Amino acid sequence: MMQLDDFKVPGKNLVVKGNLEFRTEDIAGETSGTDAVEKGTKPKILRVSLQIPFTMAKDLGGLIKTAETMSEAGARKIWAITHPTANAVGIRQVQFAESVNWEEAGGLQLWKISFTLRECLSNPERVETRAPAKEPVEQAATGTTLRPSMRNGRESDSYDGILENAEALK
Repeated sequence: MMQLDDFKVPGKNLVVKGNLEFRTEDIAGETSGTDAVEKGTKPKILRVSLQIPFTMAKDLGGLIKTAETMSEAGARKIWAITHPTANAVGIRQVQFAESVNWEEAGGLQLWKISFTLRECLSNPERVETRAPAKEPVEQAATGTTLRPSMRNGRESDSYDGILENAEALK
């Protein structure tokens, strides 16, 4: 059984599949190296599938209405989730994400429903929020600024101008 706040997800044959994505970026370029840069841990995803008999059409309507619920701020509502799989991997809050799908199942007199829930306020997100902001490092160029050589009031890129700039660097 799955519960989102006080809403008991209806249906039978409930199946929950989870996904945790680690983002990295390949920095090996065109070489055969395996170096990568960590881009963070993305929120956990739950893919849920279930069946609702045609005789329980109100349950399908209630599930769709729940998925459409918006918060007072106008964003998709965040739900506290109770389900053994979600709770086992530390998921406490979710939002409906991507899509909710339903279809009639052949001669079985039922709907096959699937939907996706995305974790909200994940553990990596909380850790990232608590981490102190890194102060920017001031950068400065060192060395001598080269200026174009001037001849007859015009910029010169002649060999003589290059030699003058080389002398300035000594």
